Amino acid sequence: MNAWRLLRHSMPRRDLAVGIALAATAELSAAALLGLSGWFLTTCALVTLLANTTWSWMYPSGTVRALALARTSLRYLERLVSHRVVLATTVNLRGRLVRGAGDLSARELRAQRDGTLLTRLTADVETVAGLPAQVLAPLAGCAVTAVLVEALLLRASPVLGAAELGVFAGGGWWAIRTARRTRRHLADAAAARAGARTELIAARAAFNELRCLGAVPQVRDVVAAALGREETAAAAAAAEQRTGRLGLRLLAAIGQGLALLLALQAGGWAQPVADAVGEVLLLAAVWDLLDRLPQLFQELAAAQGAAARLGPLAATAADRQQPVPMRGGPVLSVAELPAGDGGRPLSFTVRAPGLVVVTGPNGSGKSTLLGQLAGRVPTVPGQVRLGTAPVAELPAEAVAEVLTLVEADDWLADTTVSANLCLAAPHADPERLRSALAAVGLGTLRLDTPVGPAGRALSQGQRRRLAVARAILRRPRILLLDEPTAGLDRPTAEALLRELRRV
Repeated sequence: MNAWRLLRHSMPRRDLAVGIALAATAELSAAALLGLSGWFLTTCALVTLLANTTWSWMYPSGTVRALALARTSLRYLERLVSHRVVLATTVNLRGRLVRGAGDLSARELRAQRDGTLLTRLTADVETVAGLPAQVLAPLAGCAVTAVLVEALLLRASPVLGAAELGVFAGGGWWAIRTARRTRRHLADAAAARAGARTELIAARAAFNELRCLGAVPQVRDVVAAALGREETAAAAAAAEQRTGRLGLRLLAAIGQGLALLLALQAGGWAQPVADAVGEVLLLAAVWDLLDRLPQLFQELAAAQGAAARLGPLAATAADRQQPVPMRGGPVLSVAELPAGDGGRPLSFTVRAPGLVVVTGPNGSGKSTLLGQLAGRVPTVPGQVRLGTAPVAELPAEAVAEVLTLVEADDWLADTTVSANLCLAAPHADPERLRSALAAVGLGTLRLDTPVGPAGRALSQGQRRRLAVARAILRRPRILLLDEPTAGLDRPTAEALLRELRRV
């Protein structure tokens, strides 16, 4: 998705227009101040040498002071307005995308696990929200200043103006080239950093197994290699940025040298010297702005990339299939769904109340089937329907109101038993939480018991039953359980199944 399209309904346009106008005016004031100050000081020195008593310094001096005050005040006001734009855009965009996350399908929401969704709603939103005030406004100020200075040069000397136009074009091309090459190196660094992070997370989860197998050094080498690639790519990006700055400064020196030479070719020596100094300093102000172009182009590309990642969250609820009231008809229907073991396609319906048991050897596709029924694993549209709507096209929130899936490795937060249960029923009182625990045979487990990272402070059977108790608290019409008795002894497993039939 295009960043501007994403921001269309989130940024305060009036404040943004004011900020752009203030930024452009402030940069013009700064450029004019530098050029006029150089011309004024040079003229004062020449007038003193020539003993000219008729030249008045009052108007230039007053203009210099006015420009200095204007530059300071306009930049201050521009900062205030820009901060207001950034904050308002961030709040509006983040709120819209959070609402959009609730409209994601179960499969789309599953793809945002492991902190991806949090990253999208924080770092990516901040990157896109800063685009109008932190990229567009400076670019506008740079463009307006360069165009007006070029117009003044063309009016003063068509030859000088044409020469500077060519140098400006070369500077713009060089800035774009630098931004693109730097962006490629930074992308390589980000990919290497992500690879190192993935390896570290996986190694942390399986550290005990890796230590038993003596594989920790190999994992350490893999992570070190990824970090080395990141460091190399980051160094290449920094070198590219230095080369870009050097190239722009070389072009600036060429442009200012041309201005000095062409201005001094005019007749006389006093006034051309003052004009040349003013023109050179005016160009210096413009090139100071152009020196920021590579970074601005890089931020623009980063915002476009972040906007593309935020695209799925930006779809409105109206763009998605909405749940259909099920009344007394089938709650869940399956039609010609391919079996995971290559057997004949499955077709069945589930009505409440009822019980369906799926059996099969390991690897036959039982977990995949449950994921398809919950909309978390893709299927051919229409093969699995919740009510009358394809489950894969329904928002995850709508599916969760009717159906809950407890996976074999269901996630548990690194907090207390009570906090994990309250994820399903935020307003449940302690008595209701204890009843849910008792229903799965965990009546002796205290609500304030910490479960540890990924629930490792509990046994496998306790983790499984705690996840089932959390699902029971949601009171879904359909409860899908993936191997609910794994890790349980026979009496406990039979008691759990009896209690599940009762609830």
